[in-house]
Amino acid sequence: MDAEDAISLVVEWIRSHRIDYPTEGLAADRFAAGWSVYAPVEVDESDPMAFLDMPVGRSVFLVGDSGRIKEVTSSVPPPQAEKEFIEEERAAESQYWAEFERGFRDAASQGPPAFAEFTFHATPHEAQTAAEASHLVEPIVQELALLGMPGWERFDAVFAFTVSAEVAQLRFWVDDRRSGLVPVPDSIAAMVRGQREVAARMPDGPWWRLLLTVTNRGEMTVNYDYGDDPFPDDQLLSAEHYRNDLARYPRRRIPVWLAGYVAGPAVQGRDPHRAAVSAAADAAAGRAATSCHDLPSLHDIWVRWAVISAAYAGVGSEWGPRIRPGYAWYENDHRSGSTLYWLPGERAVLSGGKWDSALLETAYNGLGPMPDLYCGAPAWVNDSVINTRNHNGLVSFCFWWAGDRWHRGGTDTSGELDVPIPPIRTVEDTVRAMTSHVGPGRAAQCRSLLTAATNHQANPDDVAALFPEQPRANVDMAIDQLSLAGLLAT
Repeated sequence: MDAEDAISLVVEWIRSHRIDYPTEGLAADRFAAGWSVYAPVEVDESDPMAFLDMPVGRSVFLVGDSGRIKEVTSSVPPPQAEKEFIEEERAAESQYWAEFERGFRDAASQGPPAFAEFTFHATPHEAQTAAEASHLVEPIVQELALLGMPGWERFDAVFAFTVSAEVAQLRFWVDDRRSGLVPVPDSIAAMVRGQREVAARMPDGPWWRLLLTVTNRGEMTVNYDYGDDPFPDDQLLSAEHYRNDLARYPRRRIPVWLAGYVAGPAVQGRDPHRAAVSAAADAAAGRAATSCHDLPSLHDIWVRWAVISAAYAGVGSEWGPRIRPGYAWYENDHRSGSTLYWLPGERAVLSGGKWDSALLETAYNGLGPMPDLYCGAPAWVNDSVINTRNHNGLVSFCFWWAGDRWHRGGTDTSGELDVPIPPIRTVEDTVRAMTSHVGPGRAAQCRSLLTAATNHQANPDDVAALFPEQPRANVDMAIDQLSLAGLLAT
């Protein structure tokens, strides 16, 4: 704790004990185990008789890092009073951990679930808080266990809580078969709520989800989820509830995905009206888009995207790019992805998001600005053709094709493209991506298909040549990808 916390504790202590002692203008001095809090006495050093007005035996409050407060008198030399206090703190801490360990061992031997082990790397006060939060889990587990059917072997419980909304899910396992959801009574939810309030005093703040796995042998796993990964849809609360929770418990860092979810479409959304207004304002102010020369042409990107899609679709890959009517789509297995919309009049929009975008991390947690993605963009660059990540503030790049070249906003987002788009930067990248799925011995056939597609002369035989040794290949699905892209010979 810092000096402000120590003073605050003393003020509450004085008021609760109704002591005649100032609560304004208190000072705090640090010593080995905590803080010495007192009301300073102003002395006129120019008056040699002023010492006669100084109070004798005035109170001083020693506040330990554990939160314990002891009132002592200034007539006792400060070093002596502090030494005694330190010894008391050490004795109290030793007794606390001995009692905790004894209770822990007793719980494990008598049946109710207990932690297999625990390790704390924190200050004594933080460790005590963590231990208190852990201790409060056990009665929750005991109450949950009573809700199970006879013969249950394991149960899983998930609590997704904020200060204004809660989701509780409980399931039991019997004979390796999972039950349906078991209602969690309000009394248990109140216990979980209390545990979260204690956990909120830990350095990472309150958990977003509490996950419990307990066996009938007394084994228990407890996980505090702080949102490193997005929550399942059925455990994701409305954005307003996370905003309420952040107002109550401000955090040093918010996961980018959650920050974007909380921010919503107001941050990156660009509906047609907003796009038109922004485009007009940019034109009036002389703000222009930035031309880009480090991306292949629209035609080359489209063709390479399509032939990779054909290779992936042909082998039945669930990942990888795909061609849809009017646009190309890509999502990788690391939560990054993009879309490429080809519009009439040789126009297009390539946009998406990088999961660990440094630009978005800085914007949401580094007090930097949001990336300028749309400066100078025409009105047709709007929500209809921008990657849907913009609804949750997670688009980290947006390029549009017009006038035979790519354009972007004011922020250089070229570093965001290495993961969210397919390997289409060069011909060699594309061929490697294709052969990685159809087989390294088919590089010549992959290159041949790419050349034919580039000239709009690809035919079914060119596609089938990719899969001669794969009897289960879905050649028709691969051909359909090129058909949708408009690259088959007519």
